[in-house]
Amino acid sequence: MSFSFRRHQETILITLLGVVIMTLLNLMMVSWKPELFTNPKYGAWSVFWNHGELSGFDTYTYIVVTSFHPVYVLSRHPILAMMLWPFYELNIFLKDIFHINCAIYIVAVLWTVLATCSWILMYRIQRRIIGLSWRSSLLLTLFFFSFSHVMIILFFPDHMGFSLPLLLLTIYVAGTAIKQNRRLPAWQSLSLAFFATGVTTTNLVKVGIADVFTQWGKVPFRKMVLHLMLYLIPIALLFAAYSYQMDTSQKKEEQRVTKIAKTKASKSKEAADRYLLEEKKKLERRKQQIIDNPIVTDTEYRIDRLPSLIENVFGEGLLLHDTYTLKDANRANHRPVLVRYTHWWYYVVEGLIVALFLLGIWSGRRQRVLWMVFSMFVFDMLLHVGLNFASADVYIMTAHWAFVIPIAIGYLMKKQTLVSQVSAITVFSLTIFLWWHNLSLIAHYILR
Repeated sequence: MSFSFRRHQETILITLLGVVIMTLLNLMMVSWKPELFTNPKYGAWSVFWNHGELSGFDTYTYIVVTSFHPVYVLSRHPILAMMLWPFYELNIFLKDIFHINCAIYIVAVLWTVLATCSWILMYRIQRRIIGLSWRSSLLLTLFFFSFSHVMIILFFPDHMGFSLPLLLLTIYVAGTAIKQNRRLPAWQSLSLAFFATGVTTTNLVKVGIADVFTQWGKVPFRKMVLHLMLYLIPIALLFAAYSYQMDTSQKKEEQRVTKIAKTKASKSKEAADRYLLEEKKKLERRKQQIIDNPIVTDTEYRIDRLPSLIENVFGEGLLLHDTYTLKDANRANHRPVLVRYTHWWYYVVEGLIVALFLLGIWSGRRQRVLWMVFSMFVFDMLLHVGLNFASADVYIMTAHWAFVIPIAIGYLMKKQTLVSQVSAITVFSLTIFLWWHNLSLIAHYILR
C-alpha cells in the first residue's frame, strides 16, 4: 500500500512539473504576434505562412484550425487534417462569441496536452522500462526536451507535436511487452499503426519495427509474417481516407491555388514572370532528386552528408546556431543550408552528446529495447542522410529520432560504475546548458 501510494505520488508530481513547463512554453507561443494572428479579417494563409516563420516548421495547423484548407500533403499526412476538424469547428464557435480567431489559443491548449503526454511517456520509459531511479529518469527527460528542435515542437504547431507522443507510446507499449516477455497484442499494434501512420506515413515502419522486436523469437517466422500482413487493415483504412479527401477537397484546393496564381499572373507582367520562374525552379529541383515520389520528396543529392550530420542532424537539431537563428532554409535568402557555429565549444557540446550516445549504445548492446529504438534511428538516418530526404532542413525531423539518445544514455547510467557516474554529471551539465542556450535564443526570437 505504501509503495503504491509513493508511486502515484511520484506520477502526480512528475506530471505537474511537466504541465507547468509545457504551459509556460505555450504561453510564450501565444504571446507571439497575437494582434496579427487573432485578427479574423486576415486570410489564414497570408497571415500564418507569411508571418509565422520559425525554423523550417510549417504553420499548417493554424491554417487548418482557422479555415480548414487542405494544406497538408495527403500522401505523407493522410488523416492529420481530419484529426484537427473538431478544433476547426470549436474555433468557428468561439469566433462567433469573441469575434477573434482563437486558433492560437485552441492549439496552445492542445499542444500543452500532447507535450505533457510526451513528457510522461519519456519519463516512464526511463523509470519503468530501463529501470532508473526517479532522479535519473527526470534528468534524462529534461535532457531530451532540452534538444532545440524537440523543445520547439512542444509549443509550435507542427505535425511533430502529434507524432512524438505516438512514437513514444509505441516504444513504451512495446518496451513493456519485451520486458514482460510477451508479444504486442494485434489490436495495440494495429491501432498504433493507424494513428501514427495517419499523422506521418513513415511512422508505419517504426511501429512495424517495434512489433517485430516483440514477436521475434516467440513465434515462428511464418506466423510473424502473417501477423504483419494484418497491417494491410490500417493501410487500407488510411488509403480510403486519402482517396476520399483527394476527391472531395484536395483537388479543389489545388485548382483554387493554381487559379489564384494564374489570375495574379494575368494582371501584371511582373507577376507572370515570377510565376514562370517558380515553375522553372520546381522543375529544376525535381531533376536534382535522388527519389521523386509523393511520400519521399526533397531528396537533394547535392548536399554533402558529413557536414550535414555535424551542422544539422547532431548540430542544429540539438543545439541552435547563434547566427541565422530559427530562419527557414527553404525560403529564399533566409538561411543557408549549412551554418557553422561561431565558437569551438559548441562542437565540444555536440561531441559530448554523441560520445555519451555511443557509450550508451555499447552499455545497452544486449538490451532488446535499445536495439528496437536504435533500429528506428537507423531508418531515419537512411532517409535523411542516406537519401538526403528533407536535407535542407533535416533538423526539424529531430523529434522523430532523438529519443534514442536519452534511452541509450539511460542504459549507461544504469550501470553502477565510475563512467556512469561521470556520465550523469555530464548529462546534468549539458541539460542546464542546453535549456539556457536554446530557450534564450527561442525566447528572444519570439518575444522580441
